[in-house]
Amino acid sequence: MKFNQLPNDGYISDTLSKDLFENLLKEALECENNEKLFTGIDSGLTCPHYQVSEMNTYNLQSFLGPYIEQYDNEYYHLKNIKVLSKDRPYVFQEPWFNVQRPNTHLPCHYHDGVLSYTIWLKLPSKSQFTFIYSLITGKTISHYIHLTPNDVGKFIMFPSTLDHIVYPYESDPSLNEIRISLSGNILYKG
Repeated sequence: MKFNQLPNDGYISDTLSKDLFENLLKEALECENNEKLFTGIDSGLTCPHYQVSEMNTYNLQSFLGPYIEQYDNEYYHLKNIKVLSKDRPYVFQEPWFNVQRPNTHLPCHYHDGVLSYTIWLKLPSKSQFTFIYSLITGKTISHYIHLTPNDVGKFIMFPSTLDHIVYPYESDPSLNEIRISLSGNILYKG
């Protein structure tokens, strides 16, 4: 008898450099003064999105750039996108800060582009990021990433079309906990 595993893609995770993390966190804590961005997800219970400065965007893209090649070497996702007649360079879309307070959420959604990333800058005592995808049998499965304050500075890079959700978290109002993440997309340059 032979067992044959069908291929599937995954995601990569790592940690930002200390300097980059500190610069992003500093801006994130004041980002509500930045211009608000419309990302297509908007309701009274979703968290707002704010623009990231040009300097932090440049430093972030320089740091994340090498991870695209590492992702491509490990997974099939980018090789299987057959919409261009030849390879094109990658370009980063403008990233955004997500500021989430207790009982707000980001509903199930996916992003534009070929890869996306999320960086956790400030986390409450407990929160959760979840990927949702279909098995070959058609059943839906969830992959949970349980987050605590120990996970600040960590990031993930994943296929942009992979559905994901950020559930609401509960918190003692006296703690004034917020959850701040930074997200962005990577596209082929046109």
